[in-house]
Amino acid sequence: MTIERPGDIIAHVNSTYATDLFIAVVSDFDMFTTLAGRDSTSTAELSALLGIDERAADVTLTYLVALGLLERLPAGSVKLSPVGQEHLVAGVDVDLRYYAAMVADRPGVRDAVTVLRTGRPAPWESASDGEDWITRMSSTTEFANTFSAAMDARGRYLSPPLAEALRELKPERILDVGGSSGVYACAIAKALPEITAAVLDIPSVVDFSRSCIAAKGMSDRVGVIAGDMFAELPTGFDVHLYSNVLHDWGVDDIERLAAASFAALPSGGVLVDHDMHIDDDKTGSLRAAEFSVRMMLITAGKCYSTPELAEIFQRVGFAEVTTTPTTAGYSIVVARKP
Repeated sequence: MTIERPGDIIAHVNSTYATDLFIAVVSDFDMFTTLAGRDSTSTAELSALLGIDERAADVTLTYLVALGLLERLPAGSVKLSPVGQEHLVAGVDVDLRYYAAMVADRPGVRDAVTVLRTGRPAPWESASDGEDWITRMSSTTEFANTFSAAMDARGRYLSPPLAEALRELKPERILDVGGSSGVYACAIAKALPEITAAVLDIPSVVDFSRSCIAAKGMSDRVGVIAGDMFAELPTGFDVHLYSNVLHDWGVDDIERLAAASFAALPSGGVLVDHDMHIDDDKTGSLRAAEFSVRMMLITAGKCYSTPELAEIFQRVGFAEVTTTPTTAGYSIVVARKP
């Protein structure tokens, strides 16, 4: 990939964990040999065949399809592609499994193996203390500030197109749930001078949020609320924005968040998920699939497709689920409360 735009840099960072997952499924699970000779394999079947977590199996299949090593069949299952069959199966002439195994002892690969087997997030950056990112965010202000600064840097590029995508919704008051530095809320307020917003985040983050919002000169229009997004959400907002948030969580937790938003929003209010979303048929994009690998390995979540999110949102009462692209492979999924 040639890096030409800021979105390419973001995508390059997002791809960091993907090769480790590829090495893991080749070196430790010999996945392609296992699938050789099978006409099709579903996510559940792969999970059972390899003894791996089903969420991890789903992310792995989408990533390998996006790489071109598997092919997605109409019913959603997969089969080996010609290149997978010819170079990653025991007994072939050019068997590249041995080359992959040469780097199988990398810490990231070992973490990937553990996550595949257990489904539990790996320690942040293979840390020896075993703490995952959410534990560190909640308990260590220094880490919370560093992490939030990274999210702010990414958001400075992603937020203006998000603001434009929200314009047609004609929002009045936006709650930026898990909004970190407030970069998205501030960009939206700048683009849409008729709205106000508030950022909701955990106590270890909100001092950083306030300082960032003040530095942007937006404190009069963007407030900050310290709280737990899994508790009851505040009322008085017609839009709940989840930007780069839902990919951190599993289906059950997303349903809890969606239900809380549904309860707090007025009739006609909307839930907006701003994220990198997997294609509806789960064949890519490669950028989204690589990012999904990262999320699967370090959080309880993954990147979701619009149909997956629509099923969750509609289950709690939302309707009219639509998708609009923004920039750099990102999009918004909008669900409206009747």
